Amino acid sequence: MGAAKKLTNEYIASRLDELPTLPTVANELNHVINDPLSDAKDVEKVMANDQSLTTKVLKLINSAYYAIPGGVSNLTRAIAYLGFDTINQVVLTASIFSTLKVEAESSEFQMEGFWKHSVGVGMASESIAKFVKHPTPADLFTCGLIHDMGKIALYVIDPELFLSIVKHAKTKEITFYEAEEELETVKHTLIGVMLAEKWKLPQLIQSAIQYHHQTHPLKRGGASPELQQVIDITILANLFTHALKFGDSGHDKALNAPVEMFERLNIPKNKIPVLLDDLKEVISNADAFLSIIGE
Repeated sequence: MGAAKKLTNEYIASRLDELPTLPTVANELNHVINDPLSDAKDVEKVMANDQSLTTKVLKLINSAYYAIPGGVSNLTRAIAYLGFDTINQVVLTASIFSTLKVEAESSEFQMEGFWKHSVGVGMASESIAKFVKHPTPADLFTCGLIHDMGKIALYVIDPELFLSIVKHAKTKEITFYEAEEELETVKHTLIGVMLAEKWKLPQLIQSAIQYHHQTHPLKRGGASPELQQVIDITILANLFTHALKFGDSGHDKALNAPVEMFERLNIPKNKIPVLLDDLKEVISNADAFLSIIGE
């Protein structure tokens, strides 16, 4: 197969402008939660403007993934158990999922498998973040969940091109990213970060999207040590989820994680099997989470 269609940045930007924007409540809530003077009542006031989203958030919070004893029936109790950061990330997760929902299906690519992989990477990212004592593991859930959103954006922009990359990757038994390189077409990482910028998502999410295939720290645009850790965690979670054959992100090939990555994250070699067992248990909740978020 020869070189695929090349999309210019200007064309991509114009098509991304056609995609829906995130619900207003997601941006408002982010502002409120980052205000040190805010409290639970301020969060509830913002959420009251979108009852359907609030209902979905409460369903997610009551899923087996969060395992709150006795469950919760209101945001006040949810915030007491999970904290502002987690509530913010659950709202952002639900908002992004609904905004990027694509109904189209094909024999080469099923959205259900893609979102299963994405939720798995999100859960694995949060679990690894807790393992390495990252200060805000909930942020890593979102980084993992939407690390591949450039693929879905490309699916919307040019389904024929997207499916040709999937077919090339699976036929040649290479990764989606390697197929993009062989076909000399636009990278899903670029499309993803352009969409993240459009939506004004936090820098750590943008970095995870842009560099989740870049294992070398010096090739990550001068990212700070904090962002380097976020990128490493997202990459590792993605590799582990592929190795566990959980979901489908457009290719079947699984890569090994570089030894240096475990060293940077301070994960001893003898602890890797323990971490993998933890991840298997965590992502076993993905189907239930996915059924709620996909409603």
